Amino acid sequence: MGDTSLVGAVQSLAAQMATFQAMLLAASAVHKAARWTHSRNLMRQFAGVPGVLAASSLSAATAVELAAAALLMVPAYRTPGAVLAALIWTLYAALIVRAIVQGRRDVDCGCSFGPTSRPLGSFQISRNLVLAALALFIAWVSAFGGALPAQGTFVLGGLALLALYGALDQVMALQPLRSGELT
Repeated sequence: MGDTSLVGAVQSLAAQMATFQAMLLAASAVHKAARWTHSRNLMRQFAGVPGVLAASSLSAATAVELAAAALLMVPAYRTPGAVLAALIWTLYAALIVRAIVQGRRDVDCGCSFGPTSRPLGSFQISRNLVLAALALFIAWVSAFGGALPAQGTFVLGGLALLALYGALDQVMALQPLRSGELT
């Protein structure tokens, strides 16, 4: 495989990852908006936002997720979108770590699209850190490796990754699997 084909393969992979992250962020924003009251309570209970600021903080979080999603879908703006996505995932990981350190493993982080709340642990931290690392990879490839337009294959690749993400989230909810989880 020559250098040009390797660069093309890496660019294609980064474009598919960008589509996946854009879909995940958009789905997260829609989920927050659809379950507004629940999400507002999460801002208070999980994120520690004072009640008077919970609604405006939730609006800001939803808008930032939608902005990152939109930027990731436009090749010319993919780098700032990916950096914003990395910041979002890192902030979520930090909030989860803080909750665990404070002994609040059972607090609902709003991390799943379903109504089920799971105890916080290494899976949620790792998931967000992997998402942040992928976003930084996307930013790096977009900034230094050129940008490719989002084509149908990238959308399909992003949908496939989103489906795998949802499946992994459901598998991690299984109690026998979680019983041996490390802290």
